[in-house]
Amino acid sequence: MLEINKIHTGDSLELLKLVDDQSVDLHITSPMYADMKEYETSKGIHPDKYVEWLMPFIFEIERTLKPTGNFILNVNDKVVDGFRHPYVFDLVSAIHKQTGLKMAERLFWNKGKYLPHRARFGDKVEFLFWFCKSDERYFNIDAMRRPYDPKSIVRMKKPLKRRFNRTEENQDANDYKDWSPNPLGALPSTLVDIGSCATRMSQKHVAIFPERLVQYFVDGMSREGDLVCDIFSGSGTSCRIAKRSKRNFLGMDVCQEYNDEAIAKL
Repeated sequence: MLEINKIHTGDSLELLKLVDDQSVDLHITSPMYADMKEYETSKGIHPDKYVEWLMPFIFEIERTLKPTGNFILNVNDKVVDGFRHPYVFDLVSAIHKQTGLKMAERLFWNKGKYLPHRARFGDKVEFLFWFCKSDERYFNIDAMRRPYDPKSIVRMKKPLKRRFNRTEENQDANDYKDWSPNPLGALPSTLVDIGSCATRMSQKHVAIFPERLVQYFVDGMSREGDLVCDIFSGSGTSCRIAKRSKRNFLGMDVCQEYNDEAIAKL
């Protein structure tokens, strides 16, 4: 087993092969974007080759993930020759067809900012795909509740008919029911509103996870003592949040400079 509570430098695919079967509780990572030419030793992965490049990592993630574990994949598509390239959808299809991982949900990370383009819609979101092996996955939805919209709190002061809360067994009820806010907050939606990080850990690092985004999934999809792994750990945010949250961590990245800074932050 690769040493835990450590960030390892090297080829993540080779390092992953040293991780024990079914030992990771939460894989959370963000691979480099397609055609990114700035990332250390990489010359960039063309969108046409992206699925072929990433799938070997996915196979290892599947092998190392516990039956109760979760896998959060942050990935984004891009425009090629004026059209949105479908490689992200090809990737999801490949994962579905070639592995035992199941997509529990597709989420949309609203970063809150975007680069304007005269001929396109402003693109504020990136994909967050939630994969697992079975419905035995660990999921604490209460830990992921968000603050209520003030308008929702106002509406809750008025009696609502149960027709807004019909169940499979009870489709015809029209009696009244009192509603009140849950003290833990509103149930989370598929739109994750967490602003992207405006600072860089090093001058060369082109993208880092916001701490709040990682904390969101660590809180809801792992428990104290669990093992959290980021196979493209970069600035080390996932490892730092895992440690702070009393989880074990495992980080991997090819860039020694990033790892040195990440270890210093730990």
